[in-house]
Amino acid sequence: METTYFAMNPWWERKDIDSGIDRLEYLERLPALSRRKQIEVIVGGRRMGKTTLIKQFIKRLIQQGVEAKDILYLALDNPSLSATPLSEHLKNIRKIHLHDRGRKLFLFLDEVQESVNWEAELKSLYDMERLKIFCTGSTSALIARERSRLTGRQIITTLYPLSFTEFLSFHSESPGLSEDYKYERLLEDYLEKGGYPENVLNPSIEYLSNLVEDILSRDLIRIYPIKKAYALKDLLRLIASSVGSRTSFNKIGKVLGLSVDTVKEYVNYLEAAFLVKSVEKWTTSHTEKIYAQKKIYLWDTGIKTILTGAADLGARAENAVLMELSRKKMALGYFAESEKEVDFVVGEAKRFIPVEVKFISSLDWTEKKFSGIKLFLRRFPEAQEVLLITRSVEAELKVGQSIVRAIPLWRFLLSSASYLGTLQS
Repeated sequence: METTYFAMNPWWERKDIDSGIDRLEYLERLPALSRRKQIEVIVGGRRMGKTTLIKQFIKRLIQQGVEAKDILYLALDNPSLSATPLSEHLKNIRKIHLHDRGRKLFLFLDEVQESVNWEAELKSLYDMERLKIFCTGSTSALIARERSRLTGRQIITTLYPLSFTEFLSFHSESPGLSEDYKYERLLEDYLEKGGYPENVLNPSIEYLSNLVEDILSRDLIRIYPIKKAYALKDLLRLIASSVGSRTSFNKIGKVLGLSVDTVKEYVNYLEAAFLVKSVEKWTTSHTEKIYAQKKIYLWDTGIKTILTGAADLGARAENAVLMELSRKKMALGYFAESEKEVDFVVGEAKRFIPVEVKFISSLDWTEKKFSGIKLFLRRFPEAQEVLLITRSVEAELKVGQSIVRAIPLWRFLLSSASYLGTLQS
């Protein structure tokens, strides 16, 4: 086993760390993460880059002066390691390096849910040892299954697909703002390929198709009591084809030959696997929020491309906005009254900004397509600002007491925080 330890921890022998392209948004949080006591649990979909990120954390810690021998990385999906308790691995490492019992160590546990009795082991290590622990897991359900054992001891960070800013970084693209035509082309590329790091670097329909098959036929079926596994992909395809629309579980059930309860369960499984993300209605009524139809989006627009084709840029644009708002941890929902809608309302009842996505290249406020946002402004005249996300239009309109600010999608994705600043202050 010692050979495996050294193979997984090349920094012990001053060897290079293969850590890919830095994801700075997460790396910048490392000093704060390292100072706090709690276990850092990093969750995200399969192949989202969790292993690469923790290798980047390790490299940054060494650059900041942490002794290489004080950092232990274990890939616990390795059969030679998973059957050994975490406490035993720690004891082995201390023996190799002759660590003093009170020396602070950094423990990185990749795919921790594969380790025997991992919840109880983590609790014991947290309570009894001087450690800073980082864990990853592919499905939030695996981390949450027995969360009560780790209550107060863990903080969960979700790893998202690449943002548009990261996508440009991965392509080494940094056009000047005067070259907005380049951003429009790169944006379409982003909406088509999505944000899985490997697919961005080496685009492949086969890669994403195989990824989806692995998640559906390996991860979910292994974890959940799914009796009609054949329906999972059809369900995912139906969701992909109706991104941005209110979802009727009853209609989906009839199409797939499933009960409504089964459809709801399967959607929950897809959410746990970071394939889909649901949005509730924006309302102050808790009852209405629970019983109103949800809108369901995909975590990655590249997955939509392989499921429904490269058309429908408008739906993928709306999906990209939803994921950008989610990265910013913004409270949001959709507004609907009868057949009229606003894609997203960001914020709470007293401080909010409606966000409408129309992938257009010209703006005529008299068109019927804006009836949803017009109705919203009549219902909520106190709204000071509306964000209208477009393909290329950049303009401002005064509508009653509100300012309608039209912004090209690429510009919003690069600077979303600046446009949502009034909600984040």
